[in-house]
Amino acid sequence: MRSKKKKILTLDQLLEKVPPVFDRRDIYKNKYKRILDDAKAPRSEEDTLYALKIKTGKYSLRTRVKNNPWVNHLPASKAIKWLFTEVFKNASVYKYSKMIMYQGGMFIFEYKNPKYKGTSSLPWFDKFPLIISLGPIVTKLGVRNLGFNLHLLPPKIRIIVMCSIFELHKKMYRYQIFLKMNRPVTIHYTRIVHNLRRFGVKFCVRMYIPSRTRQVVRFPYSDWHKAIFIPSRGYDSIRAQNLIKEWRNFCKKEGFSINPNIDWKSHI
Repeated sequence: MRSKKKKILTLDQLLEKVPPVFDRRDIYKNKYKRILDDAKAPRSEEDTLYALKIKTGKYSLRTRVKNNPWVNHLPASKAIKWLFTEVFKNASVYKYSKMIMYQGGMFIFEYKNPKYKGTSSLPWFDKFPLIISLGPIVTKLGVRNLGFNLHLLPPKIRIIVMCSIFELHKKMYRYQIFLKMNRPVTIHYTRIVHNLRRFGVKFCVRMYIPSRTRQVVRFPYSDWHKAIFIPSRGYDSIRAQNLIKEWRNFCKKEGFSINPNIDWKSHI
């Protein structure tokens, strides 16, 4: 009689057999430790910059945005043209092949098939998110990419949020730009929300399953003043104007009344 071949279980099947006393997150943290570490800036680097008072240049994202010639004439159209004629054709600079998006970076990608699509948990979504990454987090279901999806904010509010995040962490961002590098930058969620709550920044916090992302593009820090003008190429089950209404209702619940057509130049 032939002996049955022993079945090799997948990680998920093994986890189903793990007693409740163990937290799945601990298992995922150990399994993906190197990937998670690579997506976050080493604390020692930031401490060294401040301790030694290392100069990092005077790069100003606010000035770059204000001086961008697109601002005064069809910025979304100009940004889309740039995306298709330059970004998509220059894979060596913009293509991002990793599944985990590092903290502090700006990415755009295709996300057409969310896990909870069409349910009460996700009645609508952006099919092409433009995010400033908060870095990966570990949940009981696995590793997830977390970030601020700027496409969920009105265009002028997006600029305010992006420039404010940069200013709150400008020493580290300037350091990367000065060295012409694009490594992780430690950005602080609590600090960002504290400073930008009245602009409804919590409305755009989203989590993404890495295996469901496609065609990921990473924008170098020195290109943020262009990337911010890229509009979403499509929302699912909601129109842009209704999305702004959702954002305004969220702001009201938070106790703030913000005009989406605010003079952004006076707030960055």
